[in-house]
Amino acid sequence: MMLPGDPILTALTDIAFEPLLLLDGQHRVVAANRAARDLFPDVDPVGQAVETLLGSLEFMDMLACANDDPACPEIQFAVNQQTFRARCICVSGQEHPYIAVALQDITQLLRLNRARRDMVANISHELRTPISAIRLLRDTLSRQEHVSKKQRQKILRKIGTQLDTLQHIVDGMHDLSMIESGQAIMRLVETPLLSLVREALESLDEQIERREIRVKMEIPTPLYVLVDPAQIGRVLVNLIHNALKVTPKQGTIRLEATLTPDGETALVSVSDSGPGIPPEERERVFERFYQLDEARSSGRGSGLGLSIAKHIIEAHNGRVWVEESDLGGARLCFTLMADAPPATFRASAKATTAES
Repeated sequence: MMLPGDPILTALTDIAFEPLLLLDGQHRVVAANRAARDLFPDVDPVGQAVETLLGSLEFMDMLACANDDPACPEIQFAVNQQTFRARCICVSGQEHPYIAVALQDITQLLRLNRARRDMVANISHELRTPISAIRLLRDTLSRQEHVSKKQRQKILRKIGTQLDTLQHIVDGMHDLSMIESGQAIMRLVETPLLSLVREALESLDEQIERREIRVKMEIPTPLYVLVDPAQIGRVLVNLIHNALKVTPKQGTIRLEATLTPDGETALVSVSDSGPGIPPEERERVFERFYQLDEARSSGRGSGLGLSIAKHIIEAHNGRVWVEESDLGGARLCFTLMADAPPATFRASAKATTAES
């Protein structure tokens, strides 16, 4: 922290990544570095009582401790949905002592640690189920002295199904790793969005018919997007499959697409009539292996589908998010680069509406 008029200390503190504050004896901010000013974009922290900026009892107790104990320990406190680590020390001034405060925003670090713990727990759960099933089937084969050929074939088919599940999880993890690292090459070509949607729906025909789901499409026929067709097809399959899992029997799924006024971006969405996603979980559904409450879903997946979809969309310079649907459930939205002249689109765009 610098004292007024000291350009060297000003430069040193301004290049620091973390917020630094200097407080007087009344706990008013007398100096702040650039990171600290960025922390309070709506007000100049200098001259403000620090209690109004960081109104935390733990933080104020730390400042009181600093007056009596030079070795005051670090603390962690939360303000406005942000979590900080802080430490302070008393320094001698020309007229009276000051308190130097160093802050570190650890909100993202805590979120990543939580995501890592959840990921380990979720992947352990996902692997435990097929492994336990395979072990049980193996024991059945080894303990029964007389197993008919028909029974043996049935058990082997069940083992094969569980092995396919394990392979699906491993392949998903590998694909996600490749996409995250940028090693998955995206070959962008001009593609009609409607054809991609229809192909995704065809691949899920059996599930749609079995659960008597009504599918609505509102896709403009002349809308072309600049994408890797295989990868965006995978995104659509993942999002539709996710909607199918949470939509009750005889429910509704709607697929929509619109073009932004500038004609450069296509907004695509998949809506369902399921129970919806609570606001506090809408960001987390894109974490790998994150699973919503089983009561909200008619079936479990690998927990990788939405995470893979998110990274594919981001590799296309798009974004993906969740919002509430007017069908009563969730609406998963994503953007893509449009590849249709705006004038042509406006002249000939007619929404193609279909139900199945």
